[in-house]
Amino acid sequence: MQQQNEIIAGFDLLIVKDFFDSNTRGQIVDEMRHSPAAAAPTYGKGEATIDERVRRTSRVSPTGETVRHVLSRLEECREMGEQHFKIELGKCEEPQFLCYRIGDFFVAHQDGNTGLINLETDRTRRISVSIFLNQQSAKRENEKYRGGSLVFSDWRTGARYELFGEAGTLVAFRSETTHEVTPVTYGERYAIVSWYGRR
Repeated sequence: MQQQNEIIAGFDLLIVKDFFDSNTRGQIVDEMRHSPAAAAPTYGKGEATIDERVRRTSRVSPTGETVRHVLSRLEECREMGEQHFKIELGKCEEPQFLCYRIGDFFVAHQDGNTGLINLETDRTRRISVSIFLNQQSAKRENEKYRGGSLVFSDWRTGARYELFGEAGTLVAFRSETTHEVTPVTYGERYAIVSWYGRR
């Protein structure tokens, strides 16, 4: 446990359990299952494109009410993020509601604050947020998924941390942190991602 805590501290992760209770999670997942969805794009040096060699997942469009509720909860969490990361944070970007099915993944990447991509989001994003809506499992179980781990890595030190997806948990991290989603091997992985910008 001590080694795990040291790795989490090394990646400067803020982990908030029960960010959404089981009833809220269930309602959001049910809505996502019945909402329009399309392939999620990737962003390089040009326009957004669909590139399934880099990112294969579906971006779901829930109701405006659900989007506003998630933004409200993230706003409530902003001060906690400021205290943890010791930086001032602005508003969140509109959250993305994502469904990863069997074989879906997102290769190792950074979300912003790197200076490598000439995009407004790269210049403005400071803290990335991912919220697990359903449970990752080592077994095949209904309503759960296998694979689909959120993995953090640092090529400079060789450090790597695989975060097990616990339903309702929010994880926040600096947007320049390298991370990936490994391929889902069973079930469907439901998650919400967003980003706090600079103030």
